[in-house]
Amino acid sequence: MTNFEAVNNNNAGILGSLTNISICILAHNESIGIRKILHSLFEQSLFQESDAQNAIEIIVVPNGCTDETAEVSKTELNKLVSQCPNHNVKWQVCEVAEPGKSNAWNLFVHEFSDPNAKFMIFMDADIEFLETTTIQNLLDTLETESEAWVTLDSPVKNIALKKNKTLLEKLSVLVSRSSNTGPLYICGQLYCARASALRKIWMPPGSPVEDGFLTGMIVNDHFLLPPNSARIVRVESASHVFQAYTNPIHLLRHEIRIVVGIVINIFLFDYFQLRFKNRDDASFWIKNMNEKNASWLGLFIQKIVSQKGYWVIPLSLVFRRFRSLQHHPPLKAILLAPLATVAFLVDSIVFFIANYKLRAGIGMNFW
Repeated sequence: MTNFEAVNNNNAGILGSLTNISICILAHNESIGIRKILHSLFEQSLFQESDAQNAIEIIVVPNGCTDETAEVSKTELNKLVSQCPNHNVKWQVCEVAEPGKSNAWNLFVHEFSDPNAKFMIFMDADIEFLETTTIQNLLDTLETESEAWVTLDSPVKNIALKKNKTLLEKLSVLVSRSSNTGPLYICGQLYCARASALRKIWMPPGSPVEDGFLTGMIVNDHFLLPPNSARIVRVESASHVFQAYTNPIHLLRHEIRIVVGIVINIFLFDYFQLRFKNRDDASFWIKNMNEKNASWLGLFIQKIVSQKGYWVIPLSLVFRRFRSLQHHPPLKAILLAPLATVAFLVDSIVFFIANYKLRAGIGMNFW
């Protein structure tokens, strides 16, 4: 069930000559922070041009919320759109009863968004832009680089901007920088994509790491072909700030969720390679499974895990910290080796708990 409300502008007659852009903000109990991201969004240059050549729709998708996220969003969007210099802006708030980003993503792409949208932009409700041209730069790169399907900015931890960091905060920033080397992966906090590419994809509801799954569908062409890294591009002078986990317990839970999600994606990846030949078969299989049983992914994972021994997490993932060193020059890799060792020891705790959760059938429907 959804609650639909929209404010249309008075320029509907000329929208056909404009580039249609659909912006999705996925929100779960963000009644306190949603105002901040909406105001940050409307400070983007895209909204400050009275003669802009873009028709923009903003769709907030509160899912599984027990607070006033939807009501606050409606109030703020109504005010911001009425004051916006760009008059080609409209908005919707589409409430979804079930929690989960993957399910909300499916509804936005295939039901809520403008069918004529050329580009889709996804945002979390708890980020803030650093540059006012971030979105415009993401869009411009898709326009100029024909091979690119998705453009990313640089996510910046809020603690990275602090002058006086604690030891834990310094380690967090260092580990984050080390992890950002190597192949690009879609960060679900903010990305821009060609709508035509996303409309061929369906997410498995309950997937803990939906952006990792999307990366595979984009880069590997539905997991079936060798990776094409040119399809994802990081854009310079485009970034946003997000709240880093500084509480060790919260950080541990986050890392466990990530590992569980990565392993589930690997299981799906292997299944697709064995079963499907056609590039679209994997997506349509997911679509059909979603329609038959929204809880199918949990049953799928249980079946895979039951066929394995005690340890279900691939060793290549277990030793990811050391594998990441190969992306650095030899001298820098040596200098980073102690940090990788510390991260590996912390990872060991994460992997044992994640392995237990996978075997116990725990870990689905993370938000």
